[in-house]
Amino acid sequence: MKIRRRTLLTLAGTLLQPISVVHSHAPDTDTAGPQQVVVKLFGAGLGSLDSYGTGVLVTAEGHVLTVASHLVSAGFLTAVTSDGKRYAAETVATEPSLDAALLKLKADPSDQFPCIDLKSSLDPEPGTPVLAWSNMFRVAAGNEPVSVVHGVIAASVPLEAVQGKWKFPLQSRVWLIDAITNNSGAAGGLLTDASGTPVGLIGREIRHAISGTWVNYAVPLTTLRPAVEAMLEGRKLANSQPQRNEPALSARELTARFGLALMPAVLERTPAWVDAVIPGSAAAVAGIRRGDLIVLIGDAVITSESDARRRLAEYRPGQKIAVTLSRNEQLLELSLMVTAPTTDNR
Repeated sequence: MKIRRRTLLTLAGTLLQPISVVHSHAPDTDTAGPQQVVVKLFGAGLGSLDSYGTGVLVTAEGHVLTVASHLVSAGFLTAVTSDGKRYAAETVATEPSLDAALLKLKADPSDQFPCIDLKSSLDPEPGTPVLAWSNMFRVAAGNEPVSVVHGVIAASVPLEAVQGKWKFPLQSRVWLIDAITNNSGAAGGLLTDASGTPVGLIGREIRHAISGTWVNYAVPLTTLRPAVEAMLEGRKLANSQPQRNEPALSARELTARFGLALMPAVLERTPAWVDAVIPGSAAAVAGIRRGDLIVLIGDAVITSESDARRRLAEYRPGQKIAVTLSRNEQLLELSLMVTAPTTDNR
């Protein structure tokens, strides 16, 4: 995304009054602010896929809210807190309808973290000045402060955006921001009002479905709060919209067309792990191996094996598919040719 003029503040501390934070037993919690609750995320990247992102601490036990991007789907992630400490992070759950993911830092049980209080989040009116806190462009790698962009809430609207050839799955209303906030690595950052009250979670770099222009937006925290509570409790969001009735390849069709078998769905959202590849098949020719994790198909993030089967069903024989895999903590982009289904008359 091209960067135009804007107010960019890189703060060593916080210029704001302390935000609503659940204070931990960590030092200096009386000055806890956005810089203390925003974490830097580092994972695997490839080409236009950034290897870094941002998250927000939402519990003192180390739960982090971020977007459901390829970083979350890749299977390995490192989080760096404001004091420069590094933690492995695991995915607890995702909520595709809100493009949200909940992570958990692998910390000592006695560790406590400063975090935002989602119950204190509010819905500001259009025209409200806001600050967007994120690790855009990977400015910070350790205990350096994250970057801040000043802007204004322009409107609250349903998001009509596309991600490559697919409609972006976010189904909630969002805050449109009159500032260039959705930069590389900014997704998952924190939006606050001028007094420091949490307002929203910064979204991804996506384009408007009609105009094709970049959209600078954030998902309201008041919208995300029920989803976070549900993910923390291990349940499905009660008012989550049902999965769209899209055609999906069956396991048999997947093998017949691509020579590929995925791990059976033993969980509600079993990741798209490759369980077997038939020698000489389209999958084998592409270089796919057993044990690979499918992260993206085209531009779409793959969150489960059923998601992968739905995306692959959209392609026809003769087409080439860009498939991004996670293998040995690296992302690989392979070209998978769609062939006509094979038949077995034995």
